[in-house]
Order: sequence, then C-alpha cells, then structure tokens
Amino acid sequence: MNWFSEKRHWVLFVGVVLTTLGAVGVAVVGVVATLSTLVTGGPILGTVAAAVLGTALLAGLDVVFTVALLVTLAKRASLPTSQRAANAFHRAEGLLPPLAALGLGDRFEPSVEERRAELTERYVAGDLSERELEAELQELLGEDADGTGADVLVEEAADATSEREVETETN
Repeated sequence: MNWFSEKRHWVLFVGVVLTTLGAVGVAVVGVVATLSTLVTGGPILGTVAAAVLGTALLAGLDVVFTVALLVTLAKRASLPTSQRAANAFHRAEGLLPPLAALGLGDRFEPSVEERRAELTERYVAGDLSERELEAELQELLGEDADGTGADVLVEEAADATSEREVETETN
C-alpha cells in the first residue's frame, strides 16, 4: 500500500476543509467587492460574475471532495453484517448502477462462517430440526467452496447442543 492509499481519508478531509474555506472566502470577498463597486460606481456585472463563478467552482469542488470522503469512509467502516441489509443493498445497486461502485451489498453480506454459526445457534435453540439444519447447510455448502460436508457440520451442531445441555444441567 502506498502512502496516499493509507492517508486518503485525511487528504480528502483537508480538501473538504480547504475548499469550504475557499468558497466562503471568495463569497465574502465577492460581497465586499460588489458593495465597493456599488458605492464607487463601477461596472458591477464583472465583479458579481467573478465572485459567483469563483464561489461556484470552489463549492463544486467541495461537493466532489465531500462525496469522495464519504465513499472512502464508508469503505473503511467496520459494519455489522446482515443478510437483509445485504439483499436490500443488492436490490438498490441493481436499480441504481452507480451504487454498485460502493460495494455495500457485499460489505453487509455475512460470511459463510457467520451464517454457519447462526444456523448452529438456531439448531441449538430448537428453532430448526435436524432435517431443516441439514437442508440449510446443504444450501450454504452449495455457495461455499471449502468442501466441508454437511454431515460434519450437523455433528458439530449436535456436539454444541449436548455441551449446552450439560451446562444447563450443571447450573
């Protein structure tokens, strides 16, 4: 990783601050110059046009830096995973293709290990039967390429259930 990649968010933040201050400064100078032109009786159109153009250019650059900063921060953020959120973002990315560049659908997608752990928790809690667990794990393994068999995972879930029963009996 190069220096800019590591410090991108700080560079963009400085860009936002500088362009905001520059836009405000040009606007203030433009108002003072316009008032001065009105008092002294000079050509006002050129003064106002220069102030508006300078302010608009800096404000536009400020918007670009702000959007880039927000995108960078969103990519760096540690976000909780949720299949519902991932599905919602995938649908939004399908409707608005520029959103796909952010990759939010993939960022919210739970990993295979997280989904496995959730299935095990549901099985241990009694929300899933062994048959339902096997079906869910087979579906999950269809997406997973690590080669772990569903029967091994069912055995792991059964072991977790017996461990939890032992803990419950001892308490």
